[in-house]
Amino acid sequence: MRPIVYNRDMWSSENTEQYSCAAQPFDDAIWGLSGANGTHPFAILPAAQPGDRSTLRVTAGQSVCIRVVVPPIRSPSVLARQEKDIVELYQPLPNEPTLWDSIILDAVGQKSGISIPIKLRPVQHISMVHRNALHVYEGELQAFDEDVFSITGSVEYREGSWNYEQPSLLPSIYSPEQIAVVRNVQVAVHVPRTSTFHPENHIHLPICQHADEPGRWVDASAMPPTAESQGIPVFNNKVWLPYRCRLRNYSYSDFLRCLEEYRPLSPDSTGKYTIHWFGDANTRRALKKISSLGQWCSGIMANRPQCICDDSGESFGRFTGQNTVRDTLLELNDEDGGWSVRENGQIKERGLFHSQAKIYFHRWEGLTQYNGGRWQDIFRPSAISQYPRANLVVVSLGNMDVSFTQFLEYSRQLNELVALLQAVYEDQHILLRMPQYFCCRAPSGNPTRRMQKDRNRLYGEYAQRLFELHFGQRLHMWDVGSIVETLPLDQRKQVAACAVNTVPSEIVDLENLQLINGLCNPALLRTKPPRGNGRDPVELD
Repeated sequence: MRPIVYNRDMWSSENTEQYSCAAQPFDDAIWGLSGANGTHPFAILPAAQPGDRSTLRVTAGQSVCIRVVVPPIRSPSVLARQEKDIVELYQPLPNEPTLWDSIILDAVGQKSGISIPIKLRPVQHISMVHRNALHVYEGELQAFDEDVFSITGSVEYREGSWNYEQPSLLPSIYSPEQIAVVRNVQVAVHVPRTSTFHPENHIHLPICQHADEPGRWVDASAMPPTAESQGIPVFNNKVWLPYRCRLRNYSYSDFLRCLEEYRPLSPDSTGKYTIHWFGDANTRRALKKISSLGQWCSGIMANRPQCICDDSGESFGRFTGQNTVRDTLLELNDEDGGWSVRENGQIKERGLFHSQAKIYFHRWEGLTQYNGGRWQDIFRPSAISQYPRANLVVVSLGNMDVSFTQFLEYSRQLNELVALLQAVYEDQHILLRMPQYFCCRAPSGNPTRRMQKDRNRLYGEYAQRLFELHFGQRLHMWDVGSIVETLPLDQRKQVAACAVNTVPSEIVDLENLQLINGLCNPALLRTKPPRGNGRDPVELD
């Protein structure tokens, strides 16, 4: 996710860092706590001094430090029902060796219901090296909406049991421990009318230029009734709004015209615009929306089981989409949508009179053993050369890797993937789709799926850093996970109930809208928006 950079011109002159963790001295007495002082986790807002009122008042954008203390459990252990030698096998991931505890922490608006996830990081201290010792994590709340925010959260897992690589065994206990907030301190956020984050000023924000902008879910009734807001995907009567830009409501027909006319990020100026897209079931669902021009799972049909979760067995006329079909070549235009003209090397007896773009979709399971062969063979020049040259390459990583690959093996194979991509795509831009968000109890099954929110995050962050190192300005991010992560917790659990970790069709539309805004923004194209959208062109500041 792209960080929100504080712009002093947008705010009052108040110092936004005065409540940050860097500005709040750490009370070393915390490290002296033990199980005798209580074993329940608690949160501290150090800026709220003893004697202050229980509400900390800030201006939008100010960073507010929150520290979470997880005291050790002496006896009995949370994992006491499991054999001690098994418990000792649970370890944090190598790229975050002191992350022993999995914590969900949110700031929730009392009026708006806006939920802001707070990213926590381990505090550096010798105690953090040990499994069953006192652990402290800290992070910062940045809120941009007028409301009083309550801090709420829980410790999901202790002692490294959130990462069940060794052993490949789900913890027998999932009993999240609620985090108590010392003195029940709340954070009241004021948004000046002159702020770009004031609701009345949202319409004046520029159109989004990236597919990884941070945002939040607001009630659909709070959206201003403008042409731009009409048709924005709604999920559970909420819409997702980025903070520092606004989503333009492109239709799927607009998207296909954009690909033909403006060839976003393309190194070539001739030939049919072609995307090479490597992805899992989430990509299949995205392409069902694109190829049907949004008709798949729309309206009342969105309540069908395959629209909410698993569509793997669904018959879909435009392309097979079943897991047995690995390679699909789609031709698309803005009137007919898209149809496969080749599947697993076999020509289909159909096509479009006029195609505006092509998508080569390879259905893959990431860097795992479930690809029907070696995943490396997918990226051999002999395999890629069978299809039209790519103008853009989309790579989805993390979902299957988190589930079925150990981290060290994943990191090794990522280097191999990067080398193969560099060899076959020498000048094309790479769009990296981040893992889906997942929370709470991991799904059971055989083999065990190791999905867990911290694994998803750390796998994704590692891939992003590696791709940034090797592809530089050619890399673009597509952060679909942040959309679900900012839902209220009960709705996150609702989405997580899908064992294959796909999202409902309304959220698929929103993910696609992220992508389209990141590719077809007029400012990026340095020209007018695609014609024929039925609306006036957007005037950019």
